[in-house]
Amino acid sequence: MNPDPTRFTRIAIAGLGLMGGSLARALKQLPDPPHISAISRDPEEIRAGLDAGVIDEGPGSPERLLREIDLLVYATPLKATLSLMATHRPFLPAGAAVTDVVSLKGPVLTRAKELGLQGRFVGSHPMVGGTGTGFEHSSDKLYQGARIWLVAGSKGGASLLERIRTFWLDLGGRPAEISMTRHDELMAWVSHLPQLTSNALALALKRNGLPHGHLGSGGRDMTRLAGSGLEMWRDLLAAAPGSLPRALEAAEEALAELRALLSSGDLDGITDRMRETRGWVEEDR
Repeated sequence: MNPDPTRFTRIAIAGLGLMGGSLARALKQLPDPPHISAISRDPEEIRAGLDAGVIDEGPGSPERLLREIDLLVYATPLKATLSLMATHRPFLPAGAAVTDVVSLKGPVLTRAKELGLQGRFVGSHPMVGGTGTGFEHSSDKLYQGARIWLVAGSKGGASLLERIRTFWLDLGGRPAEISMTRHDELMAWVSHLPQLTSNALALALKRNGLPHGHLGSGGRDMTRLAGSGLEMWRDLLAAAPGSLPRALEAAEEALAELRALLSSGDLDGITDRMRETRGWVEEDR
């Protein structure tokens, strides 16, 4: 019998890359770690997880993966998550909860509703990432201090929402509830725009003959996102909210403003904009 009914004791993780591998590592650091089963399209990641002792089994079938679990976590790209949800649905035990770490919630919650899982689903979006992909780059510290957005699959799931909140709190995260629409519109500005801006900067440098190795630490920071996973971002951009073009326009307008000030020699104007942005950065410190 589970001594603490608010916590999960048998967890399945779909995907054992950076996000899923870090989740498994963090869970196994808990004082009373859960039993963890996992799948990955890369068999080497399963072997590495078993060797590291952060997963207990890596079954190849949905029946074995989901056997007796009380939580299923999707740590896969958007398209894979939507496909796996349908594949796993017939084998999901009654009462098992479902969450994910996909950075757009609209498509995932829609699929949960189609599959009749909305009452058992709470979407999660940890605002974290890394400089590499795959299990080899995973860390048990990835979620510590991270903002974790939570989106409930149904309005009546207050107790499940609290369990998922506790799940992330135990891993050192900072969970907060948000609506699906607000979340996805916010991601257009705080996630998709930085990604595409980093790509644009990298394109400008590359097309003008500047090797990546010539960048200093600031340039490497600015272009880190340019090395993000292609599959993940292709899926996300295909489902991007309608506010993304406006976000890109805002970035274009800011660059045009700086270019005009520089062309006219208005260094005071540029300094004013730099003072404005520095103040914005310091608000969060």
